[in-house]
Amino acid sequence: MKSILEKRRLRSWGRAAAVGAAGALLALTAATPAGAAASPKTTSLTPAYDSPFAPQALVGGIFGGWPVTMRCWRDGAWANGTNRWFYVEGGGYNPFSGRPAYVRGFVSANKITNQIKVDRCR
Repeated sequence: MKSILEKRRLRSWGRAAAVGAAGALLALTAATPAGAAASPKTTSLTPAYDSPFAPQALVGGIFGGWPVTMRCWRDGAWANGTNRWFYVEGGGYNPFSGRPAYVRGFVSANKITNQIKVDRCR
């Protein structure tokens, strides 16, 4: 049978471990600066095309809310209230098989949030 002193010591260690775990969690959350810019993301399930000009061929879809890598921009056909298109890369699906795929293509600028400055496509 454990003595009262041993029980108190174990409770004390348990509290210290809980405080330590909470401190570690706070340290991890504080590692990202509050002013750090969020990465570009899609606003919803976004179709990606082979070209910003009409007619276009669908090359895939990028999942909604997923981060994308913006490579460049180009003005083309009007869609979603703008004629600006970004060439992006991100996680999505193959339109023919429906399977997950890494998608590269042009998406309407109004489908991308947290846009960053990129050069014009050549």
